[in-house]
Amino acid sequence: MRVSLLAACLAVVPLAVAHADPVEIVGDPAAAGGEITNVTIKDKGYGPAAVTVKHGTIVRWKNEDETARNVQLRGGPAKGWDKAQGPLIAKGEAYALKFNDPGSYKYICTPHSIAMKGEITVE
Repeated sequence: MRVSLLAACLAVVPLAVAHADPVEIVGDPAAAGGEITNVTIKDKGYGPAAVTVKHGTIVRWKNEDETARNVQLRGGPAKGWDKAQGPLIAKGEAYALKFNDPGSYKYICTPHSIAMKGEITVE
């Protein structure tokens, strides 16, 4: 009985550990390595506003506006993710996310959601 219970527990552990969040926050956007797609924040907009990347790619937003901006994921595979709203970043600062799961990730700037929208499509 104990052996069967132990075997059942061990069979479940790899499944729980193997799947990461659909998106990961990159701790130091300036030093990020690997496949990177850059998006510029300027003139109350994201440029480019829509990008398509491979899963595992890092998307890095750099703010070139005088006003602080952010990135908040709205739906898609990250729906319900507890870190979906990024911090406000000042001019010259960056924010980066690594996209692990395929899908369409729409995002906004929280304070300027009417004017500032973008989308990341992950293949």
